[in-house]
Amino acid sequence: NGIADALTDGLLIIRDLFGFSGESLVSSALAPEANVTDPADISARIASMADALDIDADGKVDALTDGLMIIRRLFGFSGEALVSGALAPEATRTDAGEIQAYIDGLVP
Repeated sequence: NGIADALTDGLLIIRDLFGFSGESLVSSALAPEANVTDPADISARIASMADALDIDADGKVDALTDGLMIIRRLFGFSGEALVSGALAPEATRTDAGEIQAYIDGLVP
């Protein structure tokens, strides 16, 4: 199971990382064909992916770094536009191409 769409999967991930829950997590962010729609189940799925969602490999999953790069990539950003202003100071994965490939590897 990976992430695939900016306006559904990406939005759910970034909202969850910002601490949204319940209806505020899922409002206008569920795909019509979504198999999982319960906000608690969605949060649990995102939590189970925490290690993989550490996009910049700084040991933390953060909305303004990892979440931002995920949603940017799902919108088609690449290169410097993908990582600009979104890398944590402690990031160990910093190369835009490597980050793009890593995120692309999460997508089915």
